[in-house]
Amino acid sequence: MCELSGCHPSLLSDIDGIASMMIAAAKAARATIMESAFHRFEPQGVSGTVILAESHLSIHTWPEKGYAAMDFYTCGDHTDPWLACEYAAQTLQAKSVLTTEFRRGIEKSNGDFTHVLSRNHDLRVLTA
Repeated sequence: MCELSGCHPSLLSDIDGIASMMIAAAKAARATIMESAFHRFEPQGVSGTVILAESHLSIHTWPEKGYAAMDFYTCGDHTDPWLACEYAAQTLQAKSVLTTEFRRGIEKSNGDFTHVLSRNHDLRVLTA
């Protein structure tokens, strides 16, 4: 999960730009795109999902706050969600990125599944 702050507001309202960025972010992560759907809200904001063979990427934007919330849920050894996050941050001109990484689907001995918080509050201040 990543919180993108200080993004350029007009980029966060542009549904076509958000869709293109999300598809390019999925490709940057070496994921296999299956389909996508995006919606622009009035007066502003975009939400969308890119469905992957490896799971999904999603975004919700608040242009009035210069903020985007993104989830990168991937599996497989060939994908790298960090590359998608970095691509999104650069494209949206984020001034800072706060990330939290969960490792999900960890099978316990009794057949139940759990998750592990493996990286939290990785604040990255981006320089142009």
